[in-house]
Amino acid sequence: MIKNLLTEMFPVGKRERTPLGKDERLFSLKYYGTAFFLPLLILCFAAAVRGVAPFGDSTLMAIDAWGQYFPMLREMKRAFRSLDFSYSFTGALGFSMTAQSAYYTNSPLWYLLFLLPGELTPGQVDMMVFIRFALASLTFTYYLTSRSGEKNWRIIFFGLGYAFSGYTFAFINQFMWMDAVVLFPLILLGIERLCKGQGGYILYTLSLFTAIYSNFYIAYAVCIFAVLWFFYISFTEKKSFKEWFFSAVRFGVCSLTAGILNLPVLLPLLSAISKTLASQKGFTGEFRLYHSFADLLIMLLPYGKSSLAYGQPNLYFGLFSALISVFAVFSKKISVKKKLGFIFLIAFMLLSFNFNLLDFIWHGFHFPNQLPGRQSFIFSFLGAVAAYYGYKTISESAVKPNIKKAICMILTVLVVFELSSNAVLKFWTDTKCVNEESVLRHSSVLSEVREKYSPDKKENEFWRTELSSHRYNGGQLHGYNGISHYSSTMSGACYNFFTKLGMSVYAKNVSIEYLPNPVLNSLFGVRYIVSESPVPDEVSVYDGQCQYMYVHENTAVLPLFYVGEKEILAPDMTLSGYAFANEIFRCISGSGDVISGNGVYDAEKNEGYELNREEFLKGIGNILESECTVTDFGKKEIKGKVNSVKDGVLIVSLPGEDVTIEIDGKETETLLIAGYMAGAEISEGTHEITIKLP
Repeated sequence: MIKNLLTEMFPVGKRERTPLGKDERLFSLKYYGTAFFLPLLILCFAAAVRGVAPFGDSTLMAIDAWGQYFPMLREMKRAFRSLDFSYSFTGALGFSMTAQSAYYTNSPLWYLLFLLPGELTPGQVDMMVFIRFALASLTFTYYLTSRSGEKNWRIIFFGLGYAFSGYTFAFINQFMWMDAVVLFPLILLGIERLCKGQGGYILYTLSLFTAIYSNFYIAYAVCIFAVLWFFYISFTEKKSFKEWFFSAVRFGVCSLTAGILNLPVLLPLLSAISKTLASQKGFTGEFRLYHSFADLLIMLLPYGKSSLAYGQPNLYFGLFSALISVFAVFSKKISVKKKLGFIFLIAFMLLSFNFNLLDFIWHGFHFPNQLPGRQSFIFSFLGAVAAYYGYKTISESAVKPNIKKAICMILTVLVVFELSSNAVLKFWTDTKCVNEESVLRHSSVLSEVREKYSPDKKENEFWRTELSSHRYNGGQLHGYNGISHYSSTMSGACYNFFTKLGMSVYAKNVSIEYLPNPVLNSLFGVRYIVSESPVPDEVSVYDGQCQYMYVHENTAVLPLFYVGEKEILAPDMTLSGYAFANEIFRCISGSGDVISGNGVYDAEKNEGYELNREEFLKGIGNILESECTVTDFGKKEIKGKVNSVKDGVLIVSLPGEDVTIEIDGKETETLLIAGYMAGAEISEGTHEITIKLP
């Protein structure tokens, strides 16, 4: 009985599949090949006109793509090559690679680039961006072909509207969001097959799994709409309650499976997101609408400027397509129930862009920092589907074959010309590009620095390197252990700690730019400072030169972990800037004041710091009286020995919220030193230390 029930609940093999002959296979190859290569060729032409890599010296690695995503992709490639995706020391004293990659760099398409030799190049990433556009066109064509049961060449042209939507061009530099656009039609097709008992288990589960794995943030919006689409398909089909219930079970089981398979990346990501400052902001204020209906309609027009700040959502999927879509309402082959359901979905999406509470929910229960309507590709999909059925309604209403043929030809030419010309113009005037040389500036010299001055983990070495002039995610871009960091997964504790120390910020709540000074360099284990100037600081010495850059070694560098005074357990947290740095060092070392100045360094006001070198070196000597040595630097844990000359506090220059500390085999309470660094109380004597990484 149970077997029969399961067979009825999860039917297989009901979808009719007619074997294709040789001519049909050849036609399918041409058909889907056109769907893929047509948008790719148009984009390559636009890129060649604009001079974008690999056709010129410009690149799409602009704005956040330069400050965040490209460096992250380079770090991910190194992790891929070393098969170590757990933890990175290239920024913020350390961060979870698993969490960051789930937000930014997990797309399986990147893995194809990771297989290539050498460092990742902007041209390689640009080409993969173009390929994503082509794949979006292909999956839309496959969806509508499967749904309509016909291989109609016009489907390809409306698929072009989906691939060349306002969303894809507005967010072309946010390329980690494009995987969801590619997979979205397959996810919806899988839901339809599940609801109709035509299989779809693997299609839906695998495509939803990949969407979540590639980018949890946009996949979250996809999951919301997947539920809406399930109800739309379920209630527009003639089904008994039993059939509907079985459909719901199939949908729920497959959705849950996709989520469970993603738990290894979702759990670290959710843990990281829960610590960000953005997660601490709830819905505040009164309900309100953002824009008038006319403002939204304007975004359907071609050749306009993309909305990248706080304006209207990017709704364009082709003006002629939008006009044609209206005629789908008059189709005699579509039931009234389906028409009303589809209209409801479109209206609900428009309301979601415009009503602040729905906007808050769609964006993960927080308001987006610029880049509005991050789920607007869903509207473009619905519009492009409606456009095709509107086109069919118009063409089928023609009585004479010649008139029908002429109408089809005119509509096709208008749609393709508008979409293609809009794509080229947007690429030329609206797409953010930068010179490739500016993205790779310092790459060769810093690669040389990395080769000469990187610690050898096999020898249990550890230290950090930093640039005298900050670089957004410089450690990830060039492959050295650094501190400057820019990521939406940055914890609030990290941001507050470094801004309290006077570090500058590029993007509020998610970035810090490390400004070296002798005290912080020592506390954070920064052994080498790389500068275009030959002038070292008060405790560093010239150590060599790589091309036009000078390398200075910090003679007062502290190891990864060291023992300090118990006074550090209660520093004055009201201080900031150099005063806070002085307080931390004084409490750890037991020294007097070592650094003074007017807040933080300000080049325009010529304000900086003054270092009491003698007192500083005395404090360093006090700290180094307790011998601390790393004995095993592993991927998941770091082991060492401590010979402490006093009862004190073991301080580890890693984030306290990430690590677990064991002393002599027993887990001890991990303390947050000055609100961020890891620490644990330790007694006088010799101890075995284990620092466990997440």
